[in-house]
Formats: sequence, C-alpha cells, structure tokens
Amino acid sequence: MADERTETLRATAAHRGLRLVSSRRRKPGGDFGLYGLRKPDGTPVFGMEGKTLTASVEEVEAYLRDLTRATWSKSAGSAKARPRPKPAPAPRPRPRPKLRVANLLERLPAAKRGEAFTDLLARPGVRIERIVSRGQATPEDAPMVQEHDEWVLLLQGAAGIRIGNSEETVLGPGDHLWIGRGERHWVTWTASDRPTVWLAVHLDPGARP
Repeated sequence: MADERTETLRATAAHRGLRLVSSRRRKPGGDFGLYGLRKPDGTPVFGMEGKTLTASVEEVEAYLRDLTRATWSKSAGSAKARPRPKPAPAPRPRPRPKLRVANLLERLPAAKRGEAFTDLLARPGVRIERIVSRGQATPEDAPMVQEHDEWVLLLQGAAGIRIGNSEETVLGPGDHLWIGRGERHWVTWTASDRPTVWLAVHLDPGARP
C-alpha cells in the first residue's frame, strides 16, 4: 500500500516537473521512509538537507497540493477576461414627414380688378374654392343662379348678400349660409378697403363618385 502511495506521489511530482526522492536506508538515525523533492538538474526543492531526506509522505503531498493551488491561482489571475461585445447601436428612428399646411388668408390676391377664384379641392360631387373680393358687387339685373347647392362662409372682411326676395343681410367673419340650387342671389357689396375672403363649398347631389 505504501508503494502504491509512493508511486502516486512520484507521478504527482513528475507532473509538476519535479522528481521524488525516497530513502531505503535503515541504519540507526537514517532517513528511511522519508522523502524529498528536487528539480531534474538535482537542485533540492523540498525535504532535503544535503543528502538527507526530511519530509514525510504527508508533508510532500501537502507541498505538492499547495504548489498546485498556487499555480492554478496564478494561471486564473493571468487569464484575461474576454471583452464583452459592444451592443449594436439602436436604429435611428426615421424622421416623420412634415405636414404641408396652407393658410387661406396668406398671400391673398389683390382682387382690385375682379374677384379671384382659387379651387382648393375638387372631387366628384363636391368642389371647394376660395373667393377673394374687394369692392365688387353683383349687378341688380344679372343675379347669380347656380345648378348646384352652395354653402358659403365669410372668413375675412365684410359683405352684403340678398337671396331671392329677402332683405339684404350683412355678413362678417364667421357668418355662413346656404344657397340652394336655382335660387337667385346677389352680393350687394363687399368691403373696398380690405380683402373679403369667402370659402364656398359647391355640392352637386346628382354627381356619382
């Protein structure tokens, strides 16, 4: 059993690059049953005083065990940690498209020689336009008559209007009214010192989308 333990110890020492030295001298005061360790070139490492061996098998085992731990700790400490991969940059959000906003009251035409008509939207059965007036009026002997219904809103300025046999009505910003198809109507006057802006919605109930 002692020989098997010695061989195991010898193999452990060899694995650490050392040689196990054992003694078989049984002389009184000798080193029988003791061990030592030395390098392959003969340099004493542990358990040797000159040619005399001084370490027990347990002491040699403990020395080799501590040597293994020290070597493992050094190896573990020298191992460089793998750098963590940098996270991929988050995709940049696509810029949202800007809305195209127009203003009915900006860059108004002068409309001094005649009313200015601008179509804003045209779809089957409906047409929306802006009308800019400045001092214009409908001749008494030439009333306006349309083949479609119309909803009209006064946005800016001032005007007078008469529909059929009604009295003249003065319109200001925000006022709106309905003009049925076939109804005679007159714009009796519009402000001459500033633009009068109308929003007119023409509806054709007979049209199919």
